[in-house]
Amino acid sequence: MTGTSYSRRSFLRDASAAGLLLGLGASSLAGCGRQPSMAQSTAAPTGAPKPGGTLRIGMVGAGKGESFDPSAASSALINVAMTCAVFDPLITYGPDMRLRPALATSWTSDASGSAWTFKLRPGVAWHDGKPFTADDVVYSLQWMETPGSGLGPAVANVDTAKVSKKDPNTVVVPLKSPDTRFPETIALAWIVQAGAKDFTKPIGTGPFTFVSLDQGQQSVCKRNPVYWDTGKPYVDELRLLSLKDDTARLNALLSGQTDVMAQLPYAQAKSSISEDFWLLRSPGLTAQAFYTAIDQEPFTDPRIRQALRLLVDRQQLVDVALNGFGTVANDLYGRALPYYDVALPQRTRDLAKAKDLLAQAGHASGLTLRLQTSAAAPGMVEAATLFQQQAKDAGVTVKISQVDPDAYFDPTRDYLTMPFAQTIWQGITSLGSFYQTALLKGAPGNETHWTSQRTADLIDAATSAPDDASARMAWDAVQQEQYDSGGYIWWGNCDNLDAASKKVGGIVPGVSQNLGLPTSLAEAYFVA
Repeated sequence: MTGTSYSRRSFLRDASAAGLLLGLGASSLAGCGRQPSMAQSTAAPTGAPKPGGTLRIGMVGAGKGESFDPSAASSALINVAMTCAVFDPLITYGPDMRLRPALATSWTSDASGSAWTFKLRPGVAWHDGKPFTADDVVYSLQWMETPGSGLGPAVANVDTAKVSKKDPNTVVVPLKSPDTRFPETIALAWIVQAGAKDFTKPIGTGPFTFVSLDQGQQSVCKRNPVYWDTGKPYVDELRLLSLKDDTARLNALLSGQTDVMAQLPYAQAKSSISEDFWLLRSPGLTAQAFYTAIDQEPFTDPRIRQALRLLVDRQQLVDVALNGFGTVANDLYGRALPYYDVALPQRTRDLAKAKDLLAQAGHASGLTLRLQTSAAAPGMVEAATLFQQQAKDAGVTVKISQVDPDAYFDPTRDYLTMPFAQTIWQGITSLGSFYQTALLKGAPGNETHWTSQRTADLIDAATSAPDDASARMAWDAVQQEQYDSGGYIWWGNCDNLDAASKKVGGIVPGVSQNLGLPTSLAEAYFVA
């Protein structure tokens, strides 16, 4: 879903993913796990920035779900982009996943990691001219824990009632339990103006100021002339066009109606990008899965869930649905993140065992399921169709129904209500961000309807662990449980693919999510 992360689907999908868009720095990535592959793309433009112009980006639309509300950013990549345009976090991260100062210039903790002090950037103004101060940060951290907020996981360990302003440019953030990696959790938690509740006309501190939003059509923002990152953004106007149809989005790019296309379908990446355009490719943290709601029949039986995992041919899904732009996953999210359990054996197709489990569960004569899919992200419909074929070999009949992309990741419509469906997560840069968003009771991305108190206790132990060994032990237990009996079938780690005119530079593909978000919008420019 664009973590937070981010997406959530972005998901997503970051955010909310979605975030779901909560960040983890490269120092930790290097220290505790395998570093994600660095971005790869075709040759980017090399000319100097030419200030001015209107940058038009074609994005997968979310219809009535499109919003500038930072707490809903993780529901769709287009919402992530709108949030990145108008708002700033305390801490951000670059394409290399290293933490970068944003509204906070520094952060330090006490000896135990139980309280953190953030020094704020002086001289920053809100778009309405009001000065940015510690009061805005205190309000934002408390606002994030509003029920249903996609930013809730960022402050889950914050004692929000005791967050205090030391002076206009200093905030002290006490935690419920020690966390020496709290800056990684709070990264990309967007700061709003004190008192803000209505984001139909958002006021931020970001590189662009809000002009208009026509849901399902486009959003328009203009350059913030007093942005704190001097000289940026380079372009005068930003237009995010809502184009849920892949062909329409590609045609808009090829015909010059847009300058950048987000989420380029994998087949088109190989066949449609000419020398007038460049491909932004970033292997990394995006992944796709099928999922089951474990409180809905027949998925209440863990033998059914395990059988479905065993009948999947993951390599075929990567080769066909992703056109090879990805790698095989192992029924867990977060390969390349710290504490990802690489010791678990790679699950492969085992039809005999799948049939045996189905028989044990009372379905020896066959099983019929309805899989809900959508063109909400590249490869999803193709994966559903191929899974339907693979399932036949185990005596499972899969009936596919397509859901409108506008509704698929909209929590007010179809999202979280589908018993058997698909998902894509990106923008999630720590295991804590993912599991707190996906597996806790009432969490904004709890697609599988997981409510285990044991899991919640393990996640709490992992996120508050005093050392790496304790954290790894707890995370291993969480992942073993999901590997054995969870509701997800993570089959592929997907490359992020976008395309742009060679007149556009400054966008650096990143491992977290498409378009080089979150930093790319301020850094994009037209080549002189």
